[in-house]
Amino acid sequence: MGQEFIDVMGEVPAVRAHTAWSRAGGRGARSFLGLTTGAGTASLLLIERIGRRKLMIPQQWVCAAVLVVIGLWASEPPAVVLACFLVFAFANAMCTALTGVYPGEIFPTEIRGIGTGFATAFSRVGAALGTFLLPWSMQHLGAGPSMLIAAGVCGVGALVSQALAPETMGRPLSETSAPRRSAREAWRAGTH
Repeated sequence: MGQEFIDVMGEVPAVRAHTAWSRAGGRGARSFLGLTTGAGTASLLLIERIGRRKLMIPQQWVCAAVLVVIGLWASEPPAVVLACFLVFAFANAMCTALTGVYPGEIFPTEIRGIGTGFATAFSRVGAALGTFLLPWSMQHLGAGPSMLIAAGVCGVGALVSQALAPETMGRPLSETSAPRRSAREAWRAGTH
């Protein structure tokens, strides 16, 4: 499996982008870490200024859009792949920063710890599944379809968030974590 895995991973757009970054004089992992740290910091600084929904939903659509570009444009230059993955990394890190804040604001007090733990654990399970499924998908489906599947996952997340995620900015915890109306009732009332 060793050489087969290396061959498959060499076709992963992120690996091609990292190779392009390295050839262009970039610092690879340290630069990427700095970018994601900056995105997380920006998210935490903006959370009370623009709200949770505005930090979460548009970034999920951005992630989906750049993955669609990578998935559909098979002959993209490495610089385009790199730019798309940098945009993806920044937007994804902004969403991820909310994982520690948002669940604690929307779950009732009685289950807040369990709900926050579940949200965090579910995000880690998703990350682990993606890590193991990407090489398989790249080998059996190819780079384009793999990126389109990932874009679909981001799109589903954005749609679910649009339909169900309440805005908690500026509202007291007693109100945001109170039992809710159904999603349909909230949508009709315009309090989503």
